[in-house]
Amino acid sequence: MMLNYRKYQNQNKKSNAFGKWYARAVIRESVGIEEMATKMQDNCTVKRADILAVLSELGPTMRDLLQDSKRVVIPYLGAFKMGLSTEGAESEDKFTAKNVKSVRVLFQPTTRMTPEGRRVKDLTDNCRVVEYQTEFGKTAQGGSAGDDTTIENP
Repeated sequence: MMLNYRKYQNQNKKSNAFGKWYARAVIRESVGIEEMATKMQDNCTVKRADILAVLSELGPTMRDLLQDSKRVVIPYLGAFKMGLSTEGAESEDKFTAKNVKSVRVLFQPTTRMTPEGRRVKDLTDNCRVVEYQTEFGKTAQGGSAGDDTTIENP
């Protein structure tokens, strides 16, 4: 498994990085709960139908818990909580719920400490990245790809 990237050049003339090359992750497809359940079934003793039933309830249950001012922690994945964007008020007594402009979900991935004392995010640790290749073995820009690297995220 490797994370694909595609190169792009900064075209913002007002940027200090104008003309420099960077990379963006390439998302090749979306995977739904059916595909996840099939893959999970292969890794454990629980059947696909049971996994689908649990995953189908995950979203609505998380919504209810988050909207009840709870933090939802899923081992090996991370923690979810709600965040607010608000408009300031002149004084505390003038601040009301009408000052809340939007609600969002915040995600904090699970981290662990290495023996060297570094924090590592489980979801991104030792991620191998390689330039995206078309079906003809060429990169998106027309060259040939071949180099890859493993990223050890702090």
